[in-house]
Order: sequence, then structure tokens, then C-alpha cells
Amino acid sequence: MQRNIPNNELNEQHLAAVRENYLKLQAEIQLWQDSKAPEAVAAVRLAQTSPYFTLDSLPEDSIIELWERLNQVAGDPREGVELRVLLHDFKRGETLEDAIAARLQLALAGVAQACQTRVPAPSEENQLFGACPVCGEKHFMTVLARPLGKRYQRCLVCSYQRPVNASGCASCGSEDAKNQTYLKSANYPGIEVCVCSDCGSYFKQVDLREMNVQDLVWEDIRTMPLNYAAEQWLAGQKGWN
Repeated sequence: MQRNIPNNELNEQHLAAVRENYLKLQAEIQLWQDSKAPEAVAAVRLAQTSPYFTLDSLPEDSIIELWERLNQVAGDPREGVELRVLLHDFKRGETLEDAIAARLQLALAGVAQACQTRVPAPSEENQLFGACPVCGEKHFMTVLARPLGKRYQRCLVCSYQRPVNASGCASCGSEDAKNQTYLKSANYPGIEVCVCSDCGSYFKQVDLREMNVQDLVWEDIRTMPLNYAAEQWLAGQKGWN
């Protein structure tokens, strides 16, 4: 089923500022990965079965170090001792200030990406839908690759990419087409959000045959209005109020 959604543009000036800040943080993550990641991930013990590591099992010292560097870049320096306390609070489920929490998520992803490089790349055989088999996280996008639209699932945390079936809900695996709705906006050509009424979740899909994408994480950020549209759609469906 295909439906269009109303335009819901972010303020362009605000989005430009967000992107500038995001790029600075990503540049710092790359510097850390180039200089410190090999030593940090060498000590990580991978599990024998999936998931091979989880965010809780990542080296805490590496997370704190990268998080501290990101805070400095953002002009919000924090001492490592304070960050360690905040990290423990986060792991206990406590809510952190939005900006500091966002930089923590980037730090976790930066360390996870480094650890993911120790896991062999998958074959081209389609894998089961669901959580990332490497880090166990469920934050992902699917992509349709050139030239024929082969479908892959990319983890937005550790960046592991694997081939999956061409159709079906990438969250629960349901292939009941009548319970899957694809929402699009003219503001975001080449990107759609799939809403599954079977499991009450949604995910974004990027068609790389229609657009060039360098950074799926940024695409996920800049298309946040699609999240709102998906949540509104689900809220209006019987059983998901």
C-alpha cells in the first residue's frame, strides 16, 4: 500500500546548524577511530554467537574518552569522572540531558563501529530480518542498491550491513503486504518509511538508484518528519492507540 504524507519541513537554518555540528562530531569520531580504535577494540572479547557484542560490553574507558572529546568539540567540556557517573546513570535507564545524551549515542556508535570491523563481512545470501546480528541493536535502515535494487539492512549503530529479502517488514519479517504501508514525502525523494501494522514498528528505506547517500545516520536525522508521520499513522490504527 502506498500513501503520500503532508509536507513537514524543518527550519532550513536550524537544519544547517545541526548538520554543521554533526559533521564536526563525526570528524572527531573519525580521528579517534584512526588513532585509538585499533588498541581499544583489540581487548574486546567477541561472543561465539550472535550478537557478538552489545553496547553494554563495549570498553567503558574508550566510550568515556570519545564522549569527552565530542563534548569538547561541542563546546561543552565535561570531566571524565562526571561522564563516568552519567554513563552509569544511562545504563540504569535514567534520562540524560538531550545534548549530552546525543553525544553519548555518537560515542557508543563510534566505538561499536570500530568493534564491528572485527566481525567477518556477510555472504550475499539473504539473512533473517530483525535486530543487528553483530551488536543486537534495532536501529537500522534498509537500502536498495544499484543496479537492480537488491535490499540490504544497515545497522545505524555499528554500521554492519547485510543482505535481506526484497520484501517484508525488516523489523518482524511479516510479508503481509496489506499490513505494510509505505509513506513518502516530496521533500525527501528516494526515501520512504515503511509502517508495519503487524508489529507496530516502522523503518526507513533509501533507494540508492534514485539518490546518492554518503551518510545514512545523517539521512535518518534530516528525515525526522517521516518518523512523526509514521507515529501518527500507527496511532490512528486499531490496536496501536
